[in-house]
Amino acid sequence: MMSVAHMPCTVTSQPSQEPIFSHEYQDETVLDAEISNVLNSVKDLLKKYRMYSKAAESSVVSGGLQQYLIRQLKRKNVTPDKSTLERLQALYLKDSSTVHMLPDSVYNNENENNTPRFNRLPVNLKLHIFSFLDAQGLCQASRVCRGWCQLTSDALLWQRRLKADLPKWDVLSHTANPKLYQETESELTDKEVYFKCSPEVQQCQRQELSTFHQVSQVLKSFLPKKAPRVAMFGPGLETNTSSIVRKMLYEDNETFQRIAMFPGQFEGMGAGMTMKLPSGNNFHLTVLYTATKREREMTQNRDRLATNKLLSKQKQNQDGSDSETYELQQSIKDLCHTLDAFVFVVDASCSAETVESSKRELFAMINERWLAPYVPVLVLSCIPESSSHRLPASDVVLALDLCELNRPWLVRDAVVDSLSGVEKGIQWIVDQSQHK
Repeated sequence: MMSVAHMPCTVTSQPSQEPIFSHEYQDETVLDAEISNVLNSVKDLLKKYRMYSKAAESSVVSGGLQQYLIRQLKRKNVTPDKSTLERLQALYLKDSSTVHMLPDSVYNNENENNTPRFNRLPVNLKLHIFSFLDAQGLCQASRVCRGWCQLTSDALLWQRRLKADLPKWDVLSHTANPKLYQETESELTDKEVYFKCSPEVQQCQRQELSTFHQVSQVLKSFLPKKAPRVAMFGPGLETNTSSIVRKMLYEDNETFQRIAMFPGQFEGMGAGMTMKLPSGNNFHLTVLYTATKREREMTQNRDRLATNKLLSKQKQNQDGSDSETYELQQSIKDLCHTLDAFVFVVDASCSAETVESSKRELFAMINERWLAPYVPVLVLSCIPESSSHRLPASDVVLALDLCELNRPWLVRDAVVDSLSGVEKGIQWIVDQSQHK
C-alpha cells in the first residue's frame, strides 16, 4: 500500500509529470468519480494516521507526514524547524488540499504577528528599558533568552549601573575597588568589575560557601592563635562620632565583651583592653588620642596637626625642601612596631575636604610599618546615627588615597549609635592579621 506521506504527491503531481489518469479514462464524468473515490480514500487514511499518531494531542511531528512537509518547505527555500512543522501539520490534517496554496507567512518563522512586541523595538530603546533594572534584575533578565543575555551584557549599560551603585556600597577594599581596575586598565568588563566589587555579590558568594567556612572555622579553632594588637586612632575619635570608644569599651553590648585591661609599655603609651568578638576571637585594643580629654572638650575647631601629640612637625625635609612634614613621636614609633593592625576612624558626616585633611596623620602612622605590608588597615567611616548624612565609602577612599597603600585595606560604613558595621570591620582585621 502506498504510504500516507506520498498520497498527496500522487494526487497533486507536478505539471512536468504525465497525469496518471490521462490514458485510462476518456469520459470526464467517470474521471471525476474516480478522483473523488481516491480523495475519499486519502481522507480515510489521514483520519487513521491522525488517530494512531495522536497528532492533535502531541506537539511532535513525525513519520511520513513529517518528511512530506519538509519537502514542501525546502521547495520554498525555508529551513524547516519544529514550530513551522507543527503549524503546517495542523493545517494539513485539517485540510490537505490547502497545503499547496498556503501563503509564505505560514512558512516564515519570523512572522511579526508571532514575534513579541519587545523584540521588535530598536536596540537603543531596549537598552533604555533595561537601564531601569538593578543588577539583580539584569541578571534575571539575562536568563530569559540568548538575545536578552546579549543585551543585558552591554558595556555601557553596566558602566552606568556601576556608576550609579558605587556611592551606595557600604564597603570597599584593596581587592574590591572599581578605581583600581580603571587605573590599571584592566581587561575586565564593567560587568565583571561590578561582580568583583559589589558587596551584595560578595555576600551571596559567602552564603554559597557558608558550609565550607563553618568547617574551616572549626578546624582553625583547634590551632593556637595569637590575639592581634590593634591601634585605633583618627579624627573620628574627637568629633561627633567620639562615643564609639565609650560604646565599645565601657558600655554593655552584645558585640564586644571586655576580658581584661593591659598597661602601656612605652612611656605609658599603649595601654588598652582585651576584647572578645562573638566569633570567639580575642584582640587587644589600644586607643590613641591627639590630645587630652580636657583639651579635646575645651578646644573647638582646633588644628589637629598643629596640636597633635602623636606627631612632631618637621620644618625641613631630607631633600632640602621647606614643605611641612610630620613624623611620629618616638614612643608612638616604638608602639607601631608591636601592632598587628590599624583602625582609622573618620567622621563621615563631615565633608570630603575635612576627611582629606586627616590623610597625613594616617600615612605618618602607616609609614612606620611600611616594610610590613601584611599589617592591614581598617577605615571605619562613622556617622553618629543612622539618619545622619553620610559621605559615601567611595569618596572616603579617594579622599584618603587608599589606593597608594601597599597593604590590605578596607573601608566600612559604621553607625556609632548601634555599632552597626563595627563588628564586621574588626573581624576582618582579626582574620587578616592571622593570615600573615
